[in-house]
Amino acid sequence: MPIGLNKYPRNFDIRVKSNRKRQDFVFAKLPGDKSISQRAIVLNAIAEGRGVVRNILRSADTWSCIRALRLLGVKLVWDGEDLWIDGVGLTGLRPPGGKLDIGNTATSARLLMSLLAGSAFSAELSGNRLLSKRPMDWVVKPLMEMGAEIKYLEREGTLPIKITGTYPLRAIEVDATVPSAQEKSAVLFAGLFADGTTQYRQQCQSRDHTERLMRYFGIDIVTNGQVTSITGGRPFAGKEVQVPGDISSAAYLLTAYAIRRNEEKGDLKINDVGANPTRLGYVNVLRERGVHVTLENCRMLASNEPVADICCRPGPLPAAGQTEGVELIQSLIDEVPLLAAISAFASGVSIIKDCGDLKDKDTNRLDTTAKALVQFGVDAASDRDQIKVVGAGSGPLQPAVVDSCGDHRIAMMAAVLASSLEAPSVIRNCGCISVSYPSFLKDLSQFADIEILV
Repeated sequence: MPIGLNKYPRNFDIRVKSNRKRQDFVFAKLPGDKSISQRAIVLNAIAEGRGVVRNILRSADTWSCIRALRLLGVKLVWDGEDLWIDGVGLTGLRPPGGKLDIGNTATSARLLMSLLAGSAFSAELSGNRLLSKRPMDWVVKPLMEMGAEIKYLEREGTLPIKITGTYPLRAIEVDATVPSAQEKSAVLFAGLFADGTTQYRQQCQSRDHTERLMRYFGIDIVTNGQVTSITGGRPFAGKEVQVPGDISSAAYLLTAYAIRRNEEKGDLKINDVGANPTRLGYVNVLRERGVHVTLENCRMLASNEPVADICCRPGPLPAAGQTEGVELIQSLIDEVPLLAAISAFASGVSIIKDCGDLKDKDTNRLDTTAKALVQFGVDAASDRDQIKVVGAGSGPLQPAVVDSCGDHRIAMMAAVLASSLEAPSVIRNCGCISVSYPSFLKDLSQFADIEILV
């Protein structure tokens, strides 16, 4: 039976259709950025003294990170919307006394692998069914080179693993094997525990939240071109970190607005969103395709992260286009499903290239994105490292029944598409939305009538 938007079961389906009301859309506050939330928590956990993270994302991924750190001896206490953390220093983590289950969060899994590699005890790290399919070898290999002993407990290259750490680790020089920022962040976090200077050479400019936060914490980290160097073994103090609104969450609301008919919308404003240049690819591509989106009230947080209000006004449907280049794609990697979805409303063929690493997300996101679009009547297909979408222009999509396959970004993308249609669509397996955007359905309800089905 239907239940309210503020009360979710563990897993559920949703029925979505446009509410067709003309209004301005104003979002005063979004949940905190998932990437920054996790990095700020982990840095404060190994700092000395007390730190606090404000506007933290209260999602399943963040809770998994917090639970694991508590098992490692870190005290973390909620005070309203703030998380206070009593850091234990670089050598203060303690054996967990059991397995560490990190749930579905790949970011925290890879950061914790670095912390465990630099700690002089053994621990087992595991994840849920989806995370246990994702590759970990490109983090394991440099950690082993730095001196940690790591054993795969079931399948080569994936969780669960057993890590026997050591302190200090050896400082090394690493050339990137993937364009993702997660390999870079794992190496830099491990570098905190190393004797000497560790260097990481990235393939392209990926998101740089780790570098910005580490500089704010007073850590000896220097970036010169594509090479980042970090000197380890030096203690640092806990800090107050204000987390900006998550631009990846804002992208769903921006897309729901952009595909809505002009006669059914006023203006859109989303306040206090992270505007890090390494995350602005989706906004920039939408501008190029004719969407009237701007960043206003731009400012800088103390933690070195830029923040702005995202504003949009009615205009033409987006144009078709080709989006490619590893650095550009990395700046919108979480928004690739949305870019494919919005391309369905363009006139002509759109191609999104260089996104092959989406095959190793919660699902093969290239495949699940294309399949979801096909269910809505869109001519879409995926290949080895690209998605092709033949847009219908102003022609309507058809209502659909879409299975998210447990992938939060597929579930939310499909719900956004459904929000543009008069007839209802059903999106299945939506409990995964809590991974990154727990208030998504409440926010999307400004655009759509939504029923939660159990």
